[in-house]
Amino acid sequence: MKLTLRRYSWLVALQLALLAADLFFNAFGSWLSRDKLQTAIFFFVIQDAFIIVEYLLFTLALHSTCVYQVGASHIILRNCKLFLFSITVYFLLSASQHSWTVYQYRLSASESAQQWPLALYALTVLQRLMSVFYYYTSKSTALIMADPRYKEEHLDWIAEQLGDK
Repeated sequence: MKLTLRRYSWLVALQLALLAADLFFNAFGSWLSRDKLQTAIFFFVIQDAFIIVEYLLFTLALHSTCVYQVGASHIILRNCKLFLFSITVYFLLSASQHSWTVYQYRLSASESAQQWPLALYALTVLQRLMSVFYYYTSKSTALIMADPRYKEEHLDWIAEQLGDK
């Protein structure tokens, strides 16, 4: 499947929508699901699923390039290392924070009146800080994938990149 401008614009729009939804869940998810375990679980599962879909969209865009089809995906991947690192760490931090938060919800009523543990606050702050880095690398990777040199018209550039190994 060739990545045309029309397909790419839909792909970028979907990526930006997923990032906006993730930002919404980070900003308002805990406030909207206060004292509601089912709502919190729903928000957490949706947010983690959106992170996985973001990775799948990157994979789809990668597989749609001519660079991948000639077997030189390392040309693109060397420019997207930060994105792959950030999405992995962000997903692990999010899943950890979500499962710990659900565990806090599940405590008995007398224990849940207590404040969150300091480590959970630290994990939440770290997850939020990593989200900023994840948003940045996701947007910059979308721009990298838009590079016209990765398309069929620039086979001489791809051959030159393969020759520079």
